[in-house]
Amino acid sequence: MLNLEMLKKLKTNGLLFALTFLYFTLSFVEIFAEFYKIPTVILATKPLLMPLLIAIYCHTSKKINVIYLVSLVALWIGNIVFITKSAEAVTIGTALFTFYRILIIFLVVKMTRLPGVIPILLGSLPFLFLNLFLMNITFEELGNSFYLFAVHSIFTTIFGGIALGNYMFHSNKANMYLLVSTMLYTFMQFLFIIRVFLLSLNIFQPLGMLLFISSQYLLYRFFILEEAKIVRNENITQVEGS
Repeated sequence: MLNLEMLKKLKTNGLLFALTFLYFTLSFVEIFAEFYKIPTVILATKPLLMPLLIAIYCHTSKKINVIYLVSLVALWIGNIVFITKSAEAVTIGTALFTFYRILIIFLVVKMTRLPGVIPILLGSLPFLFLNLFLMNITFEELGNSFYLFAVHSIFTTIFGGIALGNYMFHSNKANMYLLVSTMLYTFMQFLFIIRVFLLSLNIFQPLGMLLFISSQYLLYRFFILEEAKIVRNENITQVEGS
């Protein structure tokens, strides 16, 4: 029995390792392609990243969250749309990223113990100043799409305040993952706006992709830890109630 359990565990861990290795390998191939501007490689690798992360999550999760899966699908579609880099693509991609961010905020609020309104407001300030700067430089360029970008910036600011406030008052590994993921995502957005509207350096696109894949992996790790905590609490409740 013990040998069978060990073999099953090794098989499970082996598949997880393979999926994670493939996720980061394709990610770095995509980053390489972004740096050297190889569109065929970008088109071949970029659409595979979110499905791989979904597979990693489904394989690891003790209690699969459908809302998180929907958010990753929205992010996946938005990421593909951004490949074209047209004005319409920016609008559609921003809408999908906003939808993704709303779902993630909903899940984090639902799954974690929030520190209170004041810590969240204080934690939002750094993200607010950064987003105000980005909104200022895109106001005239985006036209009607600016309002959609403004909505996305508001949710990004709120999420940043939740992540920073959570970590300040409950500094555990899960909240550390959440905070670092949020900071990487925000910096990715900053680089994207700077690249499109102010200064286009060759390093910005691959660096933005590195920030994106890292932020999503850390957010996945946050959800895995929080789900495991929920499952443990439910098991304890069942034991105490029996």
